[in-house]
Amino acid sequence: MSELDLYAKYLDLGVKLGRSGKDLATWVEDKVRQDMERNDRQIKRERKREEVEMQREEREMQKHREEREMQKHREEMEMQRQREEMEMQRQREEMEMRRQREEREMQNQREEREVELK
Repeated sequence: MSELDLYAKYLDLGVKLGRSGKDLATWVEDKVRQDMERNDRQIKRERKREEVEMQREEREMQKHREEREMQKHREEMEMQRQREEMEMQRQREEMEMRRQREEREMQNQREEREVELK
Protein backbone atom coordinates (compact mmCIF):
# COMPACT_ATOMS: atom_id res chain seq x y z
CA MET A 1 0.00 0.00 0.00
CA SER A 2 1.41 3.38 -1.00
CA GLU A 3 1.94 6.20 1.46
CA LEU A 4 -0.92 8.14 -0.14
CA ASP A 5 -3.23 5.12 0.24
CA LEU A 6 -2.26 4.90 3.92
CA TYR A 7 -3.10 8.58 4.47
CA ALA A 8 -6.50 8.08 2.83
CA LYS A 9 -7.17 4.91 4.85
CA TYR A 10 -6.27 6.45 8.23
CA LEU A 11 -7.95 9.78 7.48
CA ASP A 12 -11.18 7.94 6.71
CA LEU A 13 -10.79 5.71 9.79
CA GLY A 14 -9.92 8.69 12.02
CA VAL A 15 -13.01 10.57 10.93
CA LYS A 16 -15.16 7.46 11.57
CA LEU A 17 -13.63 7.24 15.06
CA GLY A 18 -14.65 10.84 15.72
CA ARG A 19 -11.24 12.47 15.53
CA SER A 20 -10.93 15.93 14.07
CA GLY A 21 -8.59 18.86 13.64
CA LYS A 22 -5.05 18.69 15.00
CA ASP A 23 -5.84 15.43 16.88
CA LEU A 24 -6.89 13.80 13.59
CA ALA A 25 -3.79 15.09 11.76
CA THR A 26 -1.42 13.86 14.50
CA TRP A 27 -3.18 10.50 14.75
CA VAL A 28 -3.07 9.99 10.94
CA GLU A 29 0.62 10.99 10.80
CA ASP A 30 1.48 8.55 13.61
CA LYS A 31 -0.46 5.69 12.01
CA VAL A 32 1.06 6.29 8.57
CA ARG A 33 4.56 6.54 10.07
CA GLN A 34 4.01 3.31 12.06
CA ASP A 35 2.75 1.48 8.96
CA MET A 36 5.65 2.77 6.85
CA GLU A 37 8.15 1.69 9.50
CA ARG A 38 6.44 -1.69 9.77
CA ASN A 39 6.56 -2.04 5.98
CA ASP A 40 10.25 -1.07 5.96
CA ARG A 41 11.02 -3.66 8.63
CA GLN A 42 9.04 -6.27 6.68
CA ILE A 43 10.95 -5.44 3.50
CA LYS A 44 14.28 -5.63 5.37
CA ARG A 45 13.30 -9.00 6.88
CA GLU A 46 12.29 -10.30 3.47
CA ARG A 47 15.53 -9.09 1.88
CA LYS A 48 17.55 -10.62 4.71
CA ARG A 49 15.65 -13.90 4.35
CA GLU A 50 16.30 -13.89 0.59
CA GLU A 51 19.98 -13.08 1.17
CA VAL A 52 20.31 -15.90 3.70
CA GLU A 53 18.55 -18.28 1.30
CA MET A 54 20.86 -17.27 -1.55
CA GLN A 55 23.91 -17.78 0.69
CA ARG A 56 22.59 -21.20 1.72
CA GLU A 57 22.05 -22.16 -1.92
CA GLU A 58 25.53 -20.93 -2.83
CA ARG A 59 27.08 -22.95 0.01
CA GLU A 60 25.14 -26.00 -1.14
CA MET A 61 26.28 -25.52 -4.74
CA GLN A 62 29.88 -25.05 -3.55
CA LYS A 63 29.60 -28.21 -1.48
CA HIS A 64 28.35 -30.14 -4.53
CA ARG A 65 31.18 -28.71 -6.66
CA GLU A 66 33.71 -29.79 -4.04
CA GLU A 67 32.13 -33.24 -3.80
CA ARG A 68 32.33 -33.63 -7.60
CA GLU A 69 35.95 -32.49 -7.58
CA MET A 70 36.78 -34.94 -4.80
CA GLN A 71 35.02 -37.75 -6.65
CA LYS A 72 36.91 -36.88 -9.82
CA HIS A 73 40.16 -36.84 -7.85
CA ARG A 74 39.37 -40.24 -6.29
CA GLU A 75 38.58 -41.67 -9.72
CA GLU A 76 41.82 -40.27 -11.15
CA MET A 77 43.77 -41.71 -8.23
CA GLU A 78 42.09 -45.08 -8.69
CA MET A 79 42.89 -45.07 -12.40
CA GLN A 80 46.51 -44.16 -11.63
CA ARG A 81 46.67 -46.97 -9.07
CA GLN A 82 45.27 -49.42 -11.63
CA ARG A 83 47.77 -48.27 -14.27
CA GLU A 84 50.61 -48.71 -11.80
CA GLU A 85 49.30 -52.10 -10.80
CA MET A 86 49.06 -53.18 -14.44
CA GLU A 87 52.60 -51.94 -15.05
CA MET A 88 53.86 -53.85 -12.02
CA GLN A 89 52.07 -56.97 -13.22
CA ARG A 90 53.57 -56.55 -16.69
CA GLN A 91 57.05 -56.19 -15.17
CA ARG A 92 56.53 -59.29 -13.01
CA GLU A 93 55.42 -61.26 -16.05
CA GLU A 94 58.43 -60.05 -18.04
CA MET A 95 60.75 -61.01 -15.21
CA GLU A 96 59.12 -64.41 -14.95
CA MET A 97 59.40 -64.97 -18.69
CA ARG A 98 63.05 -63.86 -18.61
CA ARG A 99 63.71 -66.18 -15.66
CA GLN A 100 62.08 -69.10 -17.46
CA ARG A 101 63.98 -68.34 -20.66
CA GLU A 102 67.27 -68.16 -18.75
CA GLU A 103 66.40 -71.36 -16.96
CA ARG A 104 65.70 -73.12 -20.27
CA GLU A 105 68.95 -71.78 -21.71
CA MET A 106 70.87 -73.04 -18.70
CA GLN A 107 69.12 -76.39 -18.93
CA ASN A 108 69.98 -76.56 -22.62
CA GLN A 109 73.61 -75.71 -21.87
CA ARG A 110 73.76 -78.43 -19.20
CA GLU A 111 72.30 -80.93 -21.60
CA GLU A 112 74.79 -79.91 -24.29
CA ARG A 113 77.70 -80.32 -21.84
CA GLU A 114 76.42 -83.69 -20.78
CA VAL A 115 76.21 -84.75 -24.41
CA GLU A 116 79.74 -83.45 -25.03
CA LEU A 117 81.06 -85.28 -22.00
CA LYS A 118 79.66 -88.56 -23.15
